[in-house]
Amino acid sequence: MSEAPVSEDDAPDDHDRNVAGDVDHDHGLSGVGTDVAVDRPDQRQAVVDMRRRRQRRRLGSHEWGELAYRVYTTSLAAIVAVVFASGLIGDDPLTADARRTFLDRAPAWFGLGAAVVLLIGIRSGSRGGPLALERQDVNHLLLGPVDRGFLLRRPAVGILSYALLGGAVLAGLGAGLFDQRLGGSALPWFACGALFGVALAGLAVGAGFLTASRLTSKWVPLAIGWLLVAWALADATGYAPTAPTTWLGTVVVWPLEFDPLGLVPVVASILLPVVGLLTIGGLSIEAATRRTALVGQLRFAVTQQDLRTVVLLRRQLASERPRTRPWFPATPRFVARRFPVFARDMRSVARWPIVRVARVVVMGAAIGLTARATWAGTTPLVLVLGALSYVAALDAIEPLAQDVDHPGLLGSVPQVEGVVMVKHLAEPVIVMIGVGVVALATAYGVDPDPQVLGVGLPLLIPAALAGVCGAAITVVSEATLETSQEAVMPPEVAGPRLLFRTVWPPAVAVIGMLPLLAARAAATSSGGDPTRAVTATAVPVVLLCMIVVGWVRFRADLHDAMATAAGGGR
Repeated sequence: MSEAPVSEDDAPDDHDRNVAGDVDHDHGLSGVGTDVAVDRPDQRQAVVDMRRRRQRRRLGSHEWGELAYRVYTTSLAAIVAVVFASGLIGDDPLTADARRTFLDRAPAWFGLGAAVVLLIGIRSGSRGGPLALERQDVNHLLLGPVDRGFLLRRPAVGILSYALLGGAVLAGLGAGLFDQRLGGSALPWFACGALFGVALAGLAVGAGFLTASRLTSKWVPLAIGWLLVAWALADATGYAPTAPTTWLGTVVVWPLEFDPLGLVPVVASILLPVVGLLTIGGLSIEAATRRTALVGQLRFAVTQQDLRTVVLLRRQLASERPRTRPWFPATPRFVARRFPVFARDMRSVARWPIVRVARVVVMGAAIGLTARATWAGTTPLVLVLGALSYVAALDAIEPLAQDVDHPGLLGSVPQVEGVVMVKHLAEPVIVMIGVGVVALATAYGVDPDPQVLGVGLPLLIPAALAGVCGAAITVVSEATLETSQEAVMPPEVAGPRLLFRTVWPPAVAVIGMLPLLAARAAATSSGGDPTRAVTATAVPVVLLCMIVVGWVRFRADLHDAMATAAGGGR
């Protein structure tokens, strides 16, 4: 489906190489008989002028003041919406003992999340990221007689700026919800959360730049990233001393207790991107070429709301390849003869790459931690629970997605299309139950209370079904509307329809997590039984999933009937 990635170790070292030969930045091109000067001031100015013209052409008639006003109004609306939602939910404040427990344990868990994000940045740098250059920059400018560091610093500063702004907004809005349960004014929580997001984004992007600069082998920063994740995990579970990333986690709780050690990672988040920008000239052209092609397709797929293509391109960026040796033996022959679709799906799972296995396991652990925090009283986290379950189900439902991507192959099967699609849902449900077991083990490890098992075990099946059904809606639905439908559909209908198709699949996964809130309400009331509450609330969730399964089965038949009726009407 995609070209094989170029190994950084086997690729030629093109650090100071252009299309004409090795470059001597002081004396022109070495090894060729020419006196053409390299990296002159007028050449740099030509690059600057070209980029300015391209930017003006892209922005058109928009002024910077108008764009800044749009960003300001959007950010203000987001802040007001979060503050209003925080006040509307109105979770109960924590007691003094619970607040002390939060202060003792929260920085380590925030640090664990920071370590994971830092590892993601390092892995992105090992594959040529986080830069995503335009095709003309890779094909012409990087091969021109201009210093590569000069060419890359401007787009690198743009990536860094977007990351810092995004980290500040997301982390600030998230931390702004803490004032409902931890007390104090909302403004300090917003400020400390924004500082945490900025420091985390700076560390991750700076580490990516350093890894992409190839100052050393990519395995060195990767080993450091994995070591930090393991150390942070051991610190969060109480099996190791304080990890460096925990110092960064203390920034979030500064409104309650100031820890000066939090300034250390903040200073590092300033120095690391600066060093990365100074050394970014070592970026590999081969890696930049591959990443540019994939990211360009990825952006187009995002604009078309084609989530399936986004997932596939994201896996190509991560260089995910099926294993040559399966994780477990093949399905027995009598099972394969009786249930061929299920056997084929399980063989697909048996060849998952280690990266995908680790991602699904990490998501299961994150679901367990988020469920424990939701049980403790933070209601908005149920949305995070549904989102994690939905994303994990997108990985589990890959065999169905492969058949949908090849309609000719699906049509050649001597069975009804809808029946084959329904049979594909058995394997992802089993995988999601396994994810639920990981989540349950994580929640029980954090708080070894028998009530965790009493609530978690009845929740496994409805949560797994809801996550799979949400992913099935996304995969089975059409990626784009047909041209004839777009032509006759008014904007008043097309807009809400697109919004519904985007929001409804993850909403189904969120609905699968609502029995947890019912169990929490029963546990806080006098004489309530959380297990019975989960079982009672799971019944409508399972009914909703059955409706989705029926839609998957008869969707093609309904479309054919509607097309026939429309043709007869015309």
